[in-house]
Amino acid sequence: MWSWAKGSLRKQGPVLSAAIGFFVAACGGGAGSSVVDPVAIDPPFFRLDQALFHAPPDSIASVSLRLYAEQGDFYRLYVEEILRAAPIDDPRLGMALLRFTQDPDWSAVQRSADSIFGDMEAQRTALTVAFGRLKALFPDRPVPRIVVFNSGFNYAISPTDSVLGIGVEWFVGADHPVVRYLAPDAFPNYVKERMRPAMLVPSAVKGWVMVHFLEDAQGKDLLTHLVAVGKVMALVQALLPEEDPASLLGYTPEQVKWCEANEYNIWKELVGKQMLYSGDDEVIGRIMNDGPFTNGFPHESPGQIGQWIGLRMVTNYLKDHPNTTFAQLFALDDPREVLKSYRPR
Repeated sequence: MWSWAKGSLRKQGPVLSAAIGFFVAACGGGAGSSVVDPVAIDPPFFRLDQALFHAPPDSIASVSLRLYAEQGDFYRLYVEEILRAAPIDDPRLGMALLRFTQDPDWSAVQRSADSIFGDMEAQRTALTVAFGRLKALFPDRPVPRIVVFNSGFNYAISPTDSVLGIGVEWFVGADHPVVRYLAPDAFPNYVKERMRPAMLVPSAVKGWVMVHFLEDAQGKDLLTHLVAVGKVMALVQALLPEEDPASLLGYTPEQVKWCEANEYNIWKELVGKQMLYSGDDEVIGRIMNDGPFTNGFPHESPGQIGQWIGLRMVTNYLKDHPNTTFAQLFALDDPREVLKSYRPR
């Protein structure tokens, strides 16, 4: 009989090793190869947050008009849907923006973001390298224009077809007074724990890749969902090879260790309870959706445990097929081909 392990995978009898090499081993020239050399790119990088919060209060309306002229439809999206201030052509928009930028809480968060990130040159460089790698892997895919904004904690990451929007206030730290007082029903502790400055770059890259590369698995079984998210996470790893797995997955280091110690148990649960080929939305949601832990698993487990299992499946596949490119990986439409390579430990 199996039991959930804290530091190792236990069965009556010998202890089984659960040490996992999280990053794809270097071999050949495919998706499982060593670090991808980035293409030289220079994506536009704009601080919308500072353009508004540093504007003189008596000129906020004219600044807004200028930003609309410069930033185009993304600025309309920002004021109307992200910030939810007012329609772009509403004469009251200037007053709504003034109230937002002068609000004590939002301005305090902005001052913290200015202090923590400065000119954001480090983050800009990391994002440029990551998207340079994406351009090397997918030359025909667009490189996003990057816009940093303050959303008043409405949206952390907002990708469109051509713009990657980043809500800088989401990354000022869980200990910030405003973050601490965010409503716990909307901002539970496991969400606040991710609001670290170091999470800005991996969250932004992961958000872009999720929107632009995650295949539509609606109406399909859990296996299809696992492989689809596993492909995305493998690509995110290739774009950010220097990041630790916990940051890429949105887990704590302890949750990663728990997954490593319990990989076989997790898989046994999925297969033994006939979840793998289930198309039931409740079953899929339980394994794929975010939360403090995965429902039905011990509380030491992470939410979204499906992205970890999916990544392990795709990692095994790439080790078995070392010349597979990422383009070929994403073109692979039968998740059972990936399943054949999976060897849970």
